[in-house]
Parts: sequence; structure tokens; C-alpha cells
Amino acid sequence: MLSNVEERIRKLTPRAEFFVVVIGTLGYYIITSAIVLLLRLDHYEMTTGRMLRAVLMESTLLLFAAWLLRIRGWSVERAGLRPSWLAGLAGIPLLIAYLTLYYSAYFAIRIAFPAASFHAIRMTVTASVPIMILTIIVNSFFEELIVTSYVIESLSSQGAAYAISASILLRFLYHLYQGPIASISILPLGFLFGAIFWRWRNVTPMIVAHTLANFIAFGFAAGRS
Repeated sequence: MLSNVEERIRKLTPRAEFFVVVIGTLGYYIITSAIVLLLRLDHYEMTTGRMLRAVLMESTLLLFAAWLLRIRGWSVERAGLRPSWLAGLAGIPLLIAYLTLYYSAYFAIRIAFPAASFHAIRMTVTASVPIMILTIIVNSFFEELIVTSYVIESLSSQGAAYAISASILLRFLYHLYQGPIASISILPLGFLFGAIFWRWRNVTPMIVAHTLANFIAFGFAAGRS
């Protein structure tokens, strides 16, 4: 039975593989993100139970993608996972660029549309510190390995503009829950991560930068709670 499934996976076209991986890993988050935006939900409490479920789900989806892509002949190197001290340290200046671009876009939108009413979700943290640390690390690996590394690498034959644009669009869609202004502010960030990955084909700096940024964001959320 398993061998039949693996044989069918090997016979998938590259386009079919792309849709299976992207829909299988990001589909739920894109749909729920859009629902949160449409319902204008304005509060989300990060409880221990919710964070554990998030870790379990993202870990399971990442393992699913890894299993499928291994059958398809992908290697760890092709997936852009080339950890090193230098690549890890590169995440620090990338974090600074990340925050600069994000908040520059955020305030530019605020200034350009001062009278607009932008829905934004407020997050509070009640989960324990170890659970939040685990959640942040798993989420950073999940997002960057899928939306940056896999999407861009799998679409690289279509050219940089196409591959990076697809990555930016997906990142925007699953962040809709944060509200229009926050999700739009993520666009230049998506371009930054996409362009750097295209040049170096190493996702480690993005994982480090994303992890540090999430620590900052959740630290502020915990402080307000």
C-alpha cells in the first residue's frame, strides 16, 4: 500500500507537487486567516493548549512535506537548509533590515491613509515561557522552509520575479488575520527574504531573523497581557 502511494508521488508533475505541498501545508492557514479578517475578530489569546496544538500541527505538516519531498528526490541542501555560524549570524543584520522595512511600510500606510479604519487583531499571551519558545522556533522553521525555501526553489525555473512574487503572495495571504495594514506591511519583508534566498540559496538567516522578530513581538504581547 505504502509503495503504491510512493510510486504515485514520484509520478507527480512538478506543478502537481507544488500544489500538493503548498495547499497541504499553507491551505488551512490561508483559509482561517481570511475568515478571521472577514469576521473582524479582534482578540486572540495564546494559551498553553493553543500553542501546543499549533506546534503539533506545524511539526506534522513540516514532516509531511519532508516525507513527500524526500520521495520526490529533494535533498536537505536543495531545500536551502545549510546551517553554519556565519549564516546564523547573518540573521542579525537581516533582523534589523526586517524590522526597518516592516515598520517603514506600516507607518507609511498610516500616514498615507490617516482617516482609514484598519482592523487589527490584539494578541495576549498566557502560555508558559518554554511553550512560547518552542512555538516561536517551530513556527519560524515552518514558515521559512515552506514559503521562502520551498516555494522559491520549486519555481526557480520560472525566474526570480515569478518565484519571489509567489512567495510574497503566500506570505501575505496567511498573514491576513493580522489586519490589512499589518499584512500589507509584510510585502517588502517578503521581497527582502525572497531576494536574499534567491542570491544565496540558504534559508538559515531567514529562520534566525524570523525567530528573533517573533521573540520581540511575543515579548511585547506578553508585556501587555
